[in-house]
Parts: sequence; structure tokens; C-alpha cells
Amino acid sequence: MNIQEGARRMKRAGRWLIMVTLTAVLVLLGIGLVVSAFPHGSRSLGDGVIIIVFAFTYLAIPGGVLWLAGWITEGFAKNPD
Repeated sequence: MNIQEGARRMKRAGRWLIMVTLTAVLVLLGIGLVVSAFPHGSRSLGDGVIIIVFAFTYLAIPGGVLWLAGWITEGFAKNPD
């Protein structure tokens, strides 16, 4: 596998990790808001969802680093003009 293909795969994997994590965060935030909005809703469940959201947010950081590393690797792999 050449460097450009590896960089492309790194960028794709990082992008997917970020998008899947952000989608899960948005869904969980929506669930937390709906549960907290009901008068008899469980307040502890809403608080637990917020904690899980913060945990998912930390999963997006390696995805961003991988995406950035793919961009940098692709930049170094290009032929100089």
C-alpha cells in the first residue's frame, strides 16, 4: 500500500469515528432532554445520559487526531513541484 492510500484510509477512519461519535452524542442529548422535560421523568437518568455524552466526546478526540494525521501524511506524500 502506498502512502497516499494509507493517508486516505486514515482520513476516512478518523472522519467516521468523529461522525459516529457526534451522532451518538446528539441522540443521547435528545433522549436526555426528553426524559428531563417530563414532570415525572427520572432526573438521575437525564444526568446519567449527560455523563455518557461526555464519555462519547472523548472518543471523538482520537478520530480528530487520526483525521489530522491523514492530512499531514498526505501533504508529505505529494511530489514537490
